[in-house]
Amino acid sequence: MKRRFHVGMLTCWLLFAAAANANTILMLDPPGGAISGAAGTTVGWGFTFTNDTNYAVITGTEFCSSSSNPLPDICLPPAPNLGTYTDFAGAQFLVAGPAPESTSVTQAFDNTLQTGLASFAITPGASGTVSGFIVLTYDLFSVSPNDPSFSLNDEIAGGNYLTAAASVTVESTTTVPEPSLLVLLTGLLLLLLPLKKRFLSRSVSL
Repeated sequence: MKRRFHVGMLTCWLLFAAAANANTILMLDPPGGAISGAAGTTVGWGFTFTNDTNYAVITGTEFCSSSSNPLPDICLPPAPNLGTYTDFAGAQFLVAGPAPESTSVTQAFDNTLQTGLASFAITPGASGTVSGFIVLTYDLFSVSPNDPSFSLNDEIAGGNYLTAAASVTVESTTTVPEPSLLVLLTGLLLLLLPLKKRFLSRSVSL
């Protein structure tokens, strides 16, 4: 009897967890999460976070390596380390849910305004590609945190997370070769040639 009770409780919990995440979606901009930039520059991701059941509050984002477990508490940074990841979405108070909130939050990446999902400052002199996935964590509430009647007792589930594949590629820079001395002398002669002809024509007329 006790075993049936425990199995029933576990089943209910799994169904509840599935229901809590069924209508919650994370999409990265650009699609596929693949971004690129030159060494020494800062790039980043825009995003769309959708939730139409209860009220979800984004609490943070991380960039994890493809070999790490997709759990926020054991996220491993991608290797090799090509740069520094900075969370933007978690630093804002973003709520997605039914009215009076919006069921979808969309932000383009802007490093100056610090909007979007996150930035990635590529280390000067770096090369290659770093890949993994973004982990976004959020808490779920039965009442919007923006509602005057909200209290912490309205929390349904904390520490929920979504994942999305992501990568950063360092663009190779092609150096323009400096002009050789021969090229400079050839250009100088071409400039002086009309002057020489003009001088010779004056000498003949004299």
